[in-house]
Amino acid sequence: MWKALVSVSVLASALTFGASAQLSGQSGPIQIEADTLEFLDKQSKAIYMGNVDAIQGDARIRTDKLTILFEEKQPAEGQANSGIGSGVGAVKQLVAEGSVFYMTPNEQAKGNRGVYNYQNDTIVLTGDVIVTRGENVIVGDRLVIEVGSGKSTVSANSKKKGERVRTVLVTEEADGEE
Repeated sequence: MWKALVSVSVLASALTFGASAQLSGQSGPIQIEADTLEFLDKQSKAIYMGNVDAIQGDARIRTDKLTILFEEKQPAEGQANSGIGSGVGAVKQLVAEGSVFYMTPNEQAKGNRGVYNYQNDTIVLTGDVIVTRGENVIVGDRLVIEVGSGKSTVSANSKKKGERVRTVLVTEEADGEE
């Protein structure tokens, strides 16, 4: 773990995540820990691997692999980008792969792949999606979270019974019965 923290601190100036990237409704920096970090300056991306834990405000992503794609930063007129991270601009996309968990104080979502797209401020989770809120559970193939508005949509690829979106809602009446 310390190896990843040292790597992150060395590249901290190159990888400044401004308020442009939003994992939650709150702005601020994204803190990331992982077993390894591979920074590909010329490709404008960072790849975190192994026990990745990314936190921003009250939201968290835990995954096997997290790739961050950056906008290409153009040098000032008459100057060249020099040094690690000098050609990297704002975050444009985060891609989580493997076992992906997206957590907020009220909900947890699990899937096989997650993509946060800055352009439209959405998180899309796909592959065996399970969303839980307390004892309530929703199962489907795809979850789309519109971060700013708080709107979520769950869908299923199949229209067959048992393969569509499935929900279990625990009501107050059900809690009282035993």
